[in-house]
Amino acid sequence: MEKRIKKKGNILGRFGIIVSIALFLLVILFPFYWMFISSMKEFSELFAYPPKFWPDTFHLKAYWQVLFEEGFISYLKNSFYVASLTSLLNLLLACFGAYAIARLHFKGKALMMRSILLVYMFPGILLIIPLFAMLANVGFVDNLNGLILTYLAQTLPVSLYMLAAYFRTVPAEIEEAGLVDGCNRLEVITRITLPLSVPAMASVGIYTFMIAWNEFLYALVFLYDSNKFTMPLGLVRLYNSYHTSWDLVMAASVIITLPIVILFLSFEKYLEKGLVAGGVKG
Repeated sequence: MEKRIKKKGNILGRFGIIVSIALFLLVILFPFYWMFISSMKEFSELFAYPPKFWPDTFHLKAYWQVLFEEGFISYLKNSFYVASLTSLLNLLLACFGAYAIARLHFKGKALMMRSILLVYMFPGILLIIPLFAMLANVGFVDNLNGLILTYLAQTLPVSLYMLAAYFRTVPAEIEEAGLVDGCNRLEVITRITLPLSVPAMASVGIYTFMIAWNEFLYALVFLYDSNKFTMPLGLVRLYNSYHTSWDLVMAASVIITLPIVILFLSFEKYLEKGLVAGGVKG
């Protein structure tokens, strides 16, 4: 009798977990489903009542119009340029800076770490005026490269902190063995530490790319020329047009979302692996 009650309790517990996960996934995924389906509906079906969760016909004319008539091809190029270069520069600077913080000993190290976190605590809106003044003095306002410098200032502190914490988990014995074998410090970093830190670098790269890809406020303030707009600015411009075409807005939203989803799926194996585990045998 007790075994039956226990078995029944286990079944109910598992059923409750499955239902909870299903509801959670429904809440998370339904907006993306609705966005994707709405981008391929006829305009009249967007306002049908009751709502149509599966359109009668599918078409891709909204995507064609967004990309080739509304100028989103140019916005895509600008966003890829800004996000990719920001991510690469951020990784380059953060890797060497975080290694110095994690492994080297120098005066003011603790103060530097606290300063990094302190800078990150300031809201982004407080930095707009000083950043704008600095970029205006060097002629980088209304310039995509100026936007890259702005995003570096925004993302580099947390990247340094994340990578420094990860580098500390890399066994120092491996690096010491490399130094004994004749490697200099730069070779130790490039041949030993960085290959073992691929999961952390992937996380930092995706984080930086996502911030630069989705950021709106700095781009709105620093960019004037519509030919230099990034994807978020293009989406707002499309939404604020005289006659808002919701199928076009949904298609543009799908285009903005898709690269981030592809990026996460592509680097999923690196995010899950613990390459450092088992690096040193006792």
